[in-house]
Amino acid sequence: MSARSVRVSIMCLAFLILLAPPAHCQHGDWLMGTDGLLSAQQAPEGIFYSNVWSYYHASSSDFFATGPLKCSPRDNICLNLNLGGSGSLDEFVDQNIVGWTSLYKVLGANYGLFIDVPFAIADASGSASLQPVLSLSRNSRTLASLQTSNAVTKGSIGDIYVEPVDFGWHFRQLDAIISSGFFAPSGPYRSAALVNIGYGHWTGVFGLGGVAYADAERTWSLSIYAHYLQYGSQIGRSYTLGNVVPLEWGTGKTFNLNNDTFKQVTLGAAGYAQLQVISNQIDLAPRTRIATSAIDLLEDTRSQIYSAGPSINLLTKYGLFSLRYYEEFGEHATPSGRQLMFSLALAFG
Repeated sequence: MSARSVRVSIMCLAFLILLAPPAHCQHGDWLMGTDGLLSAQQAPEGIFYSNVWSYYHASSSDFFATGPLKCSPRDNICLNLNLGGSGSLDEFVDQNIVGWTSLYKVLGANYGLFIDVPFAIADASGSASLQPVLSLSRNSRTLASLQTSNAVTKGSIGDIYVEPVDFGWHFRQLDAIISSGFFAPSGPYRSAALVNIGYGHWTGVFGLGGVAYADAERTWSLSIYAHYLQYGSQIGRSYTLGNVVPLEWGTGKTFNLNNDTFKQVTLGAAGYAQLQVISNQIDLAPRTRIATSAIDLLEDTRSQIYSAGPSINLLTKYGLFSLRYYEEFGEHATPSGRQLMFSLALAFG
């Protein structure tokens, strides 16, 4: 089932404002790669629990480098465009998803809901970063210290995701889903901190997806699940990040094992993409050409990332186990790394 992102710059208007700042996730509020092979398939009727564990790593060569530091003395605004020289980022996330798919029908669709409570540990060093921080100070000593930093590690509960609207249709050769939910800024967040686990903003989420089956036995599948994330303004900062569209896909072949313990195995490939579709909004009134140019650049540049890798699902009498690996590519204004995910889903009827 669905379910779903430290930070740098105390005194600069960092170039990484182009990222959606994650609490426990690589590229935004939605933890990319969570859904896997059958991403758009609604959970079976009844109560279910899913535990999704992930490890994400990006090293020095995976960060986006764009140029030198620029400052506007009159406006006291600095733009650091050189965040790609060194550093590393490691994130460990454990998502705990509890939900219910009911027997009640709405326009032929089963109604469901769930809540995702994540726990995360983030470790960053050097210029590695995931969250922008805006400041209007140009203290040269502080600015110099932002080029690299000592290793910073934090861990705690992340921002909770609530999905009260989950409608699933089930046809002979197609499953479809429509969903809506929100991220609440429940994780700890401090606007001046180097590392945060909380996002520091509210986020609205709208989802649409489907799973198509190529044969009558539903053993060949192609799943696509897209979401639209609408970000709220950043707590304690004068900007709002541009909305993004994360998309997850998976295609595979299911084999029946005819075994009481191991029932089915599905082999295939899974991947994700995320595109920023709305420009960032920075609520400042610059008085110089340099500051205006810097802010325009930050507002207009949009992030993107793609990923693909192998995936395997194993259905047993104890639950559904899944293992998948993602290698990222095609990045722009966001880190590019690799991710390993393991999940267990239990249905209680």
